[in-house]
Amino acid sequence: MGRLIDGNPFTSFVARPSTDAYDPSFEASAQPRSDEIDRTFLDAMTVRYKVFIVEQKVPLECELDEDDPRSCHWVAYMGHRADNGQAAPQQVVGCIRAVPYPQSPHPIPGAAYTIVDGVNRIKGRWVRKSNEARDDGELGSPLPPPTASTPPSELEFVTASADDGLAAAQVAGADRATVLHNGIEPYIKLGRIAVLSEFRGLRLGQFLVQTALDWIKANPTYFDQHDSAAAAATAGCKFAGLVCVHAQTHALGFYTRLGFVIDEGMGTWWEEGIQHVGMFLRLDITQ
Repeated sequence: MGRLIDGNPFTSFVARPSTDAYDPSFEASAQPRSDEIDRTFLDAMTVRYKVFIVEQKVPLECELDEDDPRSCHWVAYMGHRADNGQAAPQQVVGCIRAVPYPQSPHPIPGAAYTIVDGVNRIKGRWVRKSNEARDDGELGSPLPPPTASTPPSELEFVTASADDGLAAAQVAGADRATVLHNGIEPYIKLGRIAVLSEFRGLRLGQFLVQTALDWIKANPTYFDQHDSAAAAATAGCKFAGLVCVHAQTHALGFYTRLGFVIDEGMGTWWEEGIQHVGMFLRLDITQ
């Protein structure tokens, strides 16, 4: 079949899908219990497999995580005619999810994360290469954490150990304040935003993000009503339209054009070897 060339994209939506039947050791198309998995969620995982596992080399077992069953997911489809003139069936082309509050604490600047059994774990950190010893034999002042503009040649990786404090710093609870987040206000995080390579350049990423943002604006209390943890998180501070993305650094221009602003206080970190920064956007959800 040729590449789809006309028609408008449309989405399918699934809220809080069960992942009990999903086996993270198999790709989406080979799930042993596929008939027990929501079709929309399976389509989302198909896109995620092709983009994150095949293209970006994320380990297969690290794709499904603890946020998937608590999130809302959208899958984009197209299906009119192909460039060979033949009618084309509906085809999945992209996906996105919205993760409700409460969120895990902000990533630690310089930390490197991986998913183990569905949970984010710290495996080490990237630091600037050690200072050269001064004439008096003492090292200079500690170097600041790396930023998105720090050249890779200036960094070195330090494996996490049981006593280095990194794991202890990433426990659930009170978050640290950053430039754009006070550490308390609940926010929704958009993630797993992916478009198949053959459909890029059609503004489908923007379409997916806008679809999710429009839904959040129209349903600002959805998670409070359907998730007891979310309701508890807003007991003292209501959701006020704050939306976050953990953006791969190569995609900063895409998110900036959509109105997201880099939170310099969040620093930079690595997820499955890919450098990320935090960005925020505030929606007007006043009725």
